[in-house]
Amino acid sequence: MITASHLTLAYGDRVVFEDFSASFAEGSITAILGVNGCGKSTLLAALAGDIAPIAGEITIDGASIQEMKKSQLSKVRSLAQQSHQYWMAYTANEILRLGHEDIASERFNYLIEKLGISEYLEQSVTTLSGGQLQRIEIARALLRQLPIVMLDEPFASQDLKSIDAIRELLKEEAASGRTVLLVAHARREDLSWCDQVIEIGAR
Repeated sequence: MITASHLTLAYGDRVVFEDFSASFAEGSITAILGVNGCGKSTLLAALAGDIAPIAGEITIDGASIQEMKKSQLSKVRSLAQQSHQYWMAYTANEILRLGHEDIASERFNYLIEKLGISEYLEQSVTTLSGGQLQRIEIARALLRQLPIVMLDEPFASQDLKSIDAIRELLKEEAASGRTVLLVAHARREDLSWCDQVIEIGAR
């Protein structure tokens, strides 16, 4: 369980929102919506423990995230960024394996098939599209099967087939007990498959 209590968050010198409270249950999927610049990605970064709130508290299973070390956080949550730039000509396979050499082949193969990565697994990441790179980031976030998975715009630059595949994969991950949080540009009615939809800036 993740709980955010009375958060005030800022991006640089600008306060993006105040007095935000929400809880995210184990085995649930939460979508965070809002217009550009409203603080969706800032909120996700705070919930991941990457930025500190100006006020309020975030807890994971009752423990304050502000008091957890990065090494502790890395064992309970993973984060897929919206975009990732690669300058070295590693293959998709090499990027996925980096730091994940101990992952069982069954888990690895399951994710690359689910996300449609197998067709470009041996291709240089510098030649891939934004949608293909995003699916690599999603796979990396899911490889270790951590309790909490956070994804910033996982549907960005994806075709309809990939959107369907990502949605079904996230539903399966939540059904296995993971807490899934995602930032999305979508209509609320298109997210009926989520357990909770939070609209930042909504009145």
